[in-house]
Amino acid sequence: MSDRKNNFDFSRQSWPKQPSAERVVGERERKELPPGTKGGENMKPDRHAKHKQHAFDSFCKKVLKCEACNGYREISRRKKHSIPFSELPEDAMEQLATYDRYPWEYNTFILGGDVILIENDLLADALNALPQDNRDILLMYWFLEMADREIAERMNLARRTINNRRLKSYRLLKELMGGDTDA
Repeated sequence: MSDRKNNFDFSRQSWPKQPSAERVVGERERKELPPGTKGGENMKPDRHAKHKQHAFDSFCKKVLKCEACNGYREISRRKKHSIPFSELPEDAMEQLATYDRYPWEYNTFILGGDVILIENDLLADALNALPQDNRDILLMYWFLEMADREIAERMNLARRTINNRRLKSYRLLKELMGGDTDA
């Protein structure tokens, strides 16, 4: 009698019965799956592929929606903490500013095959006031970062002579620039 009742319930429904191989087993059609099945085993291969594609599409849409929400949330968080350029204080603007430098703004010193550019006019005038050999020694030491030994080899002089001239020139340069000569 219980078998008849189950058959009776199914036969009273308005749709025609489908063989189990063609029936789509899914959560909307039937909540309880037969024992030992995971769902989708009874689908035809083309319908099974469609089912997998729809499931993947649904997953992708959900992920993209969540990522978009995260992006909008991040944008609104940054808006709360950002300051427009027009409202920045003057010292902050100075830190962000860049200035163009042009070759004609520099004073040029040619030393052998090297070109040394100096922007500070006071320093350039003081260097020009020095004798040529002393100026070359200072330029090689400070700007080309050469050691006294390398300068001595380049100028065919003793290392000790280069050291003495460099120190003397440095004191004179400080004096010309208006600095303290005691140090």
